[in-house]
Amino acid sequence: MYKVNRRGFLKQSSIAGTSAFALTMAPTRLLAQKGFNQSLPYVSLRSHLLNRTSFGINAQSKSLYDEMGYRDYIEYQLNPNTIDDSELEDYISQFLPTVNMSVVETRELINNDELTPFRVADELVYATYLRAIYSNKQLLQVMVEFWSNHFSVFHFDGPIPVLKSKEDREVIRPLALSTFSELLHADAKSSAMIYYLDTYASNKEAPNENYARELMELHTLGVDGPYNHHDIDEVARCFTGWTINTQNGDFRYIAQAHDEDEKTVLGNSISAGGGVTDGEQVLDILANNEATAVFLAQKLCRHFIADNPDESIVESTTGVFISSNGDIKSCLRHILLSKHFMISADLKLKRPFHYLTSVTRSLNANVSNFRATRELLAALGQRPFSWQSPDGFPDFSTHWESTSGMLFRWNYANSLSFGELPGYNYVIDELILQPHTPENILSQIIEKVIHREMTNYDSSALIEYLQEQAIDNVVPLIKIQGALAIALGSPYFQLC
Repeated sequence: MYKVNRRGFLKQSSIAGTSAFALTMAPTRLLAQKGFNQSLPYVSLRSHLLNRTSFGINAQSKSLYDEMGYRDYIEYQLNPNTIDDSELEDYISQFLPTVNMSVVETRELINNDELTPFRVADELVYATYLRAIYSNKQLLQVMVEFWSNHFSVFHFDGPIPVLKSKEDREVIRPLALSTFSELLHADAKSSAMIYYLDTYASNKEAPNENYARELMELHTLGVDGPYNHHDIDEVARCFTGWTINTQNGDFRYIAQAHDEDEKTVLGNSISAGGGVTDGEQVLDILANNEATAVFLAQKLCRHFIADNPDESIVESTTGVFISSNGDIKSCLRHILLSKHFMISADLKLKRPFHYLTSVTRSLNANVSNFRATRELLAALGQRPFSWQSPDGFPDFSTHWESTSGMLFRWNYANSLSFGELPGYNYVIDELILQPHTPENILSQIIEKVIHREMTNYDSSALIEYLQEQAIDNVVPLIKIQGALAIALGSPYFQLC
């Protein structure tokens, strides 16, 4: 079997007990197929909720939960306007200024060779990463990622590096916990989406179907929704004339390019001469269609409960979506208070972005290396806004369970634990307090790092590992670092 060493999970272990930590060397899917998930110890409701509604558990979130309790913590996170994030946002404004710059300001700097589009894209990625790690509004950050993925736009297509920052700032973040209808309408007029799916080039002589197709298949009704090619054609006609103000990146409607004739969408007649309201009527029709409610309920339940959620929770969430007119908070509240959610621990595998941030949050690490962060996210396969097709990053564990994907995770945990990741550091003496006996180290890893109990077998194996080089029952630093790397690479930490 294998154990961690200073350069990676490569060294053959001579300790019989350490074989339990071979779990860090096997794809999680294999473990799941063998029923491994079911053998993991019970996860507290606190750890389960914090895992699913944040980008990683830390001491602050646990303390807040303990003060508020389950329901009040959910309500607190569902109302981010009451939460102070000013220090983080001040930092982002100072060091990542393009995130809050207008399109006009950004383009002026680019035209003067003081800035590149790639730098603009990188700053948004880094700001997204910093918010996931340091924001007190954790559920908001989770939903920003959810909707950014739902309304996926590839970052490196034409002017999108500049337009995407505007969309993030004006559409996704302010509306991530509003209503689906509000979000859908705002996204349809987002310059990033209009450019990405070619609506800007659509006119009455040559309607472009790209946005019409993805609007129904990916944003609302779903691939099996109640529409046909005639509906795609009609929706495309409704959005002719929707384009971009090239000066400031705002939405622009050109009446001369719009098809003013009567149209029929999903059996609904759209009268002639409606102008820009044709598209707006389509968005209302789709937002209020039952198939949209089912599709969004499935997607939310998949994200928060399990890759294949029980039909009963999807059905009840669909009912909440319909009765609340697509209120996102109401749907989330229903899901998080459901028994299906409460018993769903370990049914999800952290996607790479979540894994990266949760390691950083658990270790209370400081992040200061812009380039290393970008490269890490790219290597792990989930650099925000880099999914090229409009369907967004997959939300199924099977997509992320490759051996190479796991290896990147282990190497990241190993490098960070041993202090060998440039720009990432944590204070091990503040994380693992004295005395550095094997038992005390194990206790703190359980409480502060993996936030859950371990099996007796795995606990004994980790104790044996820590005892290898202990002198007078004091464990040397290198073994503590190795134990952290093992814990962070294990299913105890990777499952949520």
